[in-house]
Amino acid sequence: MLPPNVTPLHSSGSRREIFYVQPTLDELMDLCKDFKLISEVRTVGEQYHIQCKDERFEVSAREATMLVKGLLIGHFAFHTRDDLSLANWAL
Repeated sequence: MLPPNVTPLHSSGSRREIFYVQPTLDELMDLCKDFKLISEVRTVGEQYHIQCKDERFEVSAREATMLVKGLLIGHFAFHTRDDLSLANWAL
């Protein structure tokens, strides 16, 4: 069993543990493709070649994760106008 990594902000009287399974890099990239934030992803060895608008990024898996999370955060912040500064976007 995984340890809880999400704690509710408000307690409803009883302490309840919530489990959150972080999305995989592939799932994040699929979301970016769905929202047309990236158009192509290729892997070459351990590098990811990501086409994002008019720019190609050649990055490691860790850098690719940061890139797609940043794209998604920006996309949702633009469309919802939510304050995402309090979110925990740990890698």
